[in-house]
Amino acid sequence: MPSGVYTAIFDLDGVLTSTSARHEQSWADAARVFNIPVTDAALRGTRSIPRASSLAALLAHAGVPLTQTDRDAVMAFKNQRYKELIAGLQPTDAFWGAREALERCRALGARTAVASASLNAREVLDRLGLLRLVDFVADPSRAESKPSAEIYGMACAALGALPRHAVCIEDGAPMIANLRAAGLYTVGIGEDPLGADEQFKTIAEWNVEATFARLNDHA
Repeated sequence: MPSGVYTAIFDLDGVLTSTSARHEQSWADAARVFNIPVTDAALRGTRSIPRASSLAALLAHAGVPLTQTDRDAVMAFKNQRYKELIAGLQPTDAFWGAREALERCRALGARTAVASASLNAREVLDRLGLLRLVDFVADPSRAESKPSAEIYGMACAALGALPRHAVCIEDGAPMIANLRAAGLYTVGIGEDPLGADEQFKTIAEWNVEATFARLNDHA
């Protein structure tokens, strides 16, 4: 690589692993305990959305008003239940190719980061056995909620990398659109078109070396 700090910034859920089912189950359990009617569609709408925003959407869908105190209680229950559900995560729950992608980035000299909407990202990475391969885990509570690109800018700043030297690996089209608008290079992961600079169906198919070669050309 040319001189300068380069970085690969990964989303977590949908890119390195899938915790959506556990998030949805913890919301469903909280809804049952606090008598909030929810549908499967409403639960799916909580994916990759911060906790407070997810609860607000569920309450709006259900037509149930709650005080802030009650909302805090629901979110605390949901978080505790989610922690119970992720306690069983193990390295085999990482997507095929996730560890290899992180290792290849580091072998090329790129610093690695995770920019997730989850406040439990560090714990999830630790249970997956990937935390030692990540140089920085961004704190979503210190940035504007996704799909704002702010959390990716935070990762660049923390690692001392210019945005034009960053590769962002994401699975959400709105997030990718905002990243590209901010001048960041994107790699999309998923089967449906995401509008990324490059896209692969799975993280295992990503050619890390080719992407950084293209990034160098753009930089």
